[in-house]
Amino acid sequence: MDALLTLSSKGQLVIPARLRQLLGLRTGDRLALSLEPDGLRLKPLATSAETSAHALIGCLGYRGPALSLQEMDPALYATR
Repeated sequence: MDALLTLSSKGQLVIPARLRQLLGLRTGDRLALSLEPDGLRLKPLATSAETSAHALIGCLGYRGPALSLQEMDPALYATR
């Protein structure tokens, strides 16, 4: 997929929303820009392996009611 990027007066690249969505890019994501023999390469950097659980809350899009830990994993709370 080819896309046209726009360079702002501040030197910032504007990536079209559809392309950001397809690539899963979000505000604050970092990208690497490298000079290649045939032009420039813009590549998303891998996200940090040290992502906190709090930052991941809701990432799967669960839309139901909030569940307690006991409801999510009753085996943890089973009497022995």
